[in-house]
Amino acid sequence: MSYLLTIIVFIVVFSLLILVHELGHFWMAKRAGIDVKEFGLGLPPRIWGWRAKKKRGQREEGTLYSLNWIPFGGFVRMLGEDATDSTMLRKKRSFVAQPLRSRVKVVIAGVMMNFLLAWILLTVGFTVGMQPLLAPGDILPAVDSGVIQLAEGVKIESVEEGSFVDQLGFKANDVIYSVDGVAIDEYLMADMLVDPVGVYKVSRGGEIYTYEIVPERVDEFFGDDGEVELGLEFYDYVSFPRVRVFDLNEAGEAYSAGLRAGDVILSVNGSQVYSVLEFERIVRGVNVQEYEIYREGIRENFIVEFDQVREVVISSVIPGSPAEGVGFEAGDVIVSVNGENVYDSLELIGYVEEHSDGALAYSIERGGERMFYEVKPEDGKIGVYLSELITYGEEQEISLYNTNLLSSVVEIRDEQYPWYQAVYKSFGEGFRLARLTGKMFLVVVADIVRAGEVPDTVAGPVGIASLTYVFVQEGFISVLRFVAILSLSLAVINILPFPALDGGRLLFLFIEFIIGRRVNQKWEAYIHAFGYVLLLFLIFIITYSDIAKLI
Repeated sequence: MSYLLTIIVFIVVFSLLILVHELGHFWMAKRAGIDVKEFGLGLPPRIWGWRAKKKRGQREEGTLYSLNWIPFGGFVRMLGEDATDSTMLRKKRSFVAQPLRSRVKVVIAGVMMNFLLAWILLTVGFTVGMQPLLAPGDILPAVDSGVIQLAEGVKIESVEEGSFVDQLGFKANDVIYSVDGVAIDEYLMADMLVDPVGVYKVSRGGEIYTYEIVPERVDEFFGDDGEVELGLEFYDYVSFPRVRVFDLNEAGEAYSAGLRAGDVILSVNGSQVYSVLEFERIVRGVNVQEYEIYREGIRENFIVEFDQVREVVISSVIPGSPAEGVGFEAGDVIVSVNGENVYDSLELIGYVEEHSDGALAYSIERGGERMFYEVKPEDGKIGVYLSELITYGEEQEISLYNTNLLSSVVEIRDEQYPWYQAVYKSFGEGFRLARLTGKMFLVVVADIVRAGEVPDTVAGPVGIASLTYVFVQEGFISVLRFVAILSLSLAVINILPFPALDGGRLLFLFIEFIIGRRVNQKWEAYIHAFGYVLLLFLIFIITYSDIAKLI
């Protein structure tokens, strides 16, 4: 039943997007007085048609409204739309005979209708509450803000009652963090779904449990179709960037506080940690640090007090600068300026710019000796490059490296606003995603041309059908959100200045405006035909990639 519903939803969604697009062309063509020969629901061959009556004084036949056999979208057929026949220029109600402004309106009307549809759907979604529209660059901020809730390892969402794993002891909300003593990752997870034999370490409520699936019982996991049926449903999971402790001095404060080699640092002082550089930024100048770490299925917290000294050091001196003139050298540590102690390079730069009217008194430490210089800035600068020197107390060394940690997405909080705020929110989010979609489309095309393969993140009609099944399972709001994103994508791709797309036609109209005369209709038709071939080729290889992924 769910597959049948998915097919119906997919057809409705696909048809709605194209039909809305074509409706925009149809409506604007009618307003411009263009003779619309046919407006079709679905694609030919035709099932049924009804022709509108002629208006008084109208020579042409009325528009044919047709219902067609192929249930995908619709189409608009206008007089002289792609005609290379020069006589169409003399037909008052043909598309090519219309003023430039009217033709531009007709061309962009479909794109505008798709934008309008997306805006309406997003407004409804944000009013009733739906998951946020997250681009790749939004994921980490969403984790920081708590919009995305993660659990380290692979978290079990549900256990089939009476199944072997249920009898074995697995429970909902258990977190699998290792198999056969190896920390779980995407590759190990893929192997487990094919061959579930192994010793599983599971975290449950702060306690660790061990379960073993032996080869003698593996047949119980195979269904009638020969596929592995674990009896488990998992939350979505993804490899997430984290920082792992490589080694630390056992005589140091970090070890004494409880940190150990192999620990994954999740956060420091409440700030999520995704890279070593980010760790250094967070701890800079902070002596008391509260760590949240992940160790073998369990989160733990430790407080470490580092004796940390932060200083500003001159990394290099610009030749011919005031600083070189008075004797500054690379490696000098700036202790103070005009009696003000210095700890931050940016603050020092700002201070020099604000006090550049007169000479500045610098206290410098070089080779264990204190020196004093007086220098007059030029254009707010003395001519040195600065860096920050962070020194930890003795025997407190800790070494870290970047890693990936398989984590489950336990929850993505809905965004909900009053309707009057949802109107603005949906417009802003739509514009942001439209801009991102345009950039991503160009990157995808470039990747296909350069590497000859379709990126894993790209989906064609088959991939969209598979995604439709997922969103149908999640409910109406998820489908609504999905349709809004597809409508935005269709609008953005269509407006790109590529032959055969609306944006390509708009480009020729722009050229006509610039040169002051019409572009040769035959050449334009040839270029659009070439564009159609390229688009069909692109659709073919993306569809092939979709099918290959399913297989």
